[in-house]
Amino acid sequence: MQSCRSKTFALLWPIIKVSAMRIVVYMLLFLSSGLSGKLTISWKENFLRINDDRNPGGELEVWYLEAYCRSGSTDREWNETLINHQTKLLSATETEIKLRCQLADGVIIDHLIKAEGDKVSFRLIAKNPTDQKSEVHWGQPCIRVGEFTGTRKDANKYAYLKDSFVFLNDKKSFMPTDNWATSARYVPGQVWCPCHVPKTDVNPRPLSMDQPSNGLIGCISDDKKWLMATAWDPYQELFQGVIRCLHSDFRIGGLEAGEEKIIRGAIYVMANDVSTLIKRYEEDFPAQVRRHRTLSDPKVVLGDPVSGKRVSITTPDYAGTDVHHTLYLPENWNSDWKEKKESYPLIVEYSGNRAPSLGSSGRVEDSVLGYGLSGGEAVWLNLPFVDATGQANQPNWWGDEAATAAYAKKVVPKIMAEYGIDPDRVILCGFSRGAIAVNYIGLYDDEIAALWSGFVTHDHYDGVMEWRGTKWGAPLPSYRKAAVERFKRINGRPVLICQNGGTSEIRKVIGSPGNVSFLDVDTRAIFGTYPTETRIHPHTDRWLLKPSDQRNKVLDWMGKRGFF
Repeated sequence: MQSCRSKTFALLWPIIKVSAMRIVVYMLLFLSSGLSGKLTISWKENFLRINDDRNPGGELEVWYLEAYCRSGSTDREWNETLINHQTKLLSATETEIKLRCQLADGVIIDHLIKAEGDKVSFRLIAKNPTDQKSEVHWGQPCIRVGEFTGTRKDANKYAYLKDSFVFLNDKKSFMPTDNWATSARYVPGQVWCPCHVPKTDVNPRPLSMDQPSNGLIGCISDDKKWLMATAWDPYQELFQGVIRCLHSDFRIGGLEAGEEKIIRGAIYVMANDVSTLIKRYEEDFPAQVRRHRTLSDPKVVLGDPVSGKRVSITTPDYAGTDVHHTLYLPENWNSDWKEKKESYPLIVEYSGNRAPSLGSSGRVEDSVLGYGLSGGEAVWLNLPFVDATGQANQPNWWGDEAATAAYAKKVVPKIMAEYGIDPDRVILCGFSRGAIAVNYIGLYDDEIAALWSGFVTHDHYDGVMEWRGTKWGAPLPSYRKAAVERFKRINGRPVLICQNGGTSEIRKVIGSPGNVSFLDVDTRAIFGTYPTETRIHPHTDRWLLKPSDQRNKVLDWMGKRGFF
């Protein structure tokens, strides 16, 4: 019996040996993946320490916080920019810390810091309890990366640059990046200023001419297996400093008396996989992604509506004609939205007139204002103007006004029912002719007016100027009288009026009702000298496709009204 067992064991030993080796390999892979590790945190004497035995250096040291700063800082003595502060520890465990910063001007900023797997998260509440406006515009968490990059003892204190990165033109760019600036009030260093921050309000170190593609800045570990990256929303700047440090500095933007703001941030310590980092960042900071993304409007394709596609549709009522609309479903749209109890915002758009010299085709296929408003995160419907024959889309003005309004009254409710639209998030928008149509067609009668929860126009507004040669837009007194009646149908719903060159003429006509917001747009500042690669004239709806402070204000308007 013993001999039999020995022979059996001898036969099985190679299999047992291979299986054991596989188990060891799997365990090593598991450990090296970082899944078994976790971050812990501590804070003492203005330094936050992030401990992790998985990566080189073992500990990240963050000067938390280095400084609070005023605006107008780019070319000013640093001590004139600083606002003195004191930080008090309220409570601490190895995974959660609460701090309170008291600024010299009376502002209080509470910090909730949490270690969450391979991320440290930050949630700040900035409050101004005084009766005076505070000039605190930004704060500086300073991340020391010498140990992490293995360069702390290097005689060249900028040796860490070769392993440090930002994102330019949507690509990871190691330092020193192209267009590296070398002159400023203080040198060296490098600052990248996002489009929503004035270039006069950043660190007085060399300012890059390049705008960052996102809010991330980071570095690679000494053994190349790990990365550290940080981001805040909102943020003031990305900054490579002079003490082996990297910054994503958070933005406050000043605080009115009694005002309160929330700021969020993160430090990631994770496997060196940039695609995973980007995915995590986009999940954690969706609003910031909207601000930074350069949009490419989806082209119209053949086929049925599916997520991520824009298609042309002819309704049964107009079968056999060229009358049609376009429909785009966002990439996150689910066909089983009913079962998942999901709902989506809807942007309905009217296009401009056909004007080749201005770069406007007058076609529903070429309108982009609505896509820019949502960043591709809404169902987007481009409605036609039906011509007098009922056989085609009208390229200029209204065609058959009643038929055009009737088309909207039938198609919009159908779209809402079929695609899970939230009736409280339906925006009607338009550019040029379409901007006038927002009221002229969109408020044609009480039935169509009831479809919308908000309105956005760009370049022109109903009732402001006379349109000579038309029966509906001249003479000006009668046109304005009718426009006033249409405007009443808005009935307090939110309106955003955008105008290239300024909204002053529109304000003179309609005043400043409490439900109406105005935005002065400068498309030359956004695109530069015309003609450009995409536009031949400043009268354009494409400005919302490109990151700018003006687009950010539109996104803020949409966000405050619950659209996102």
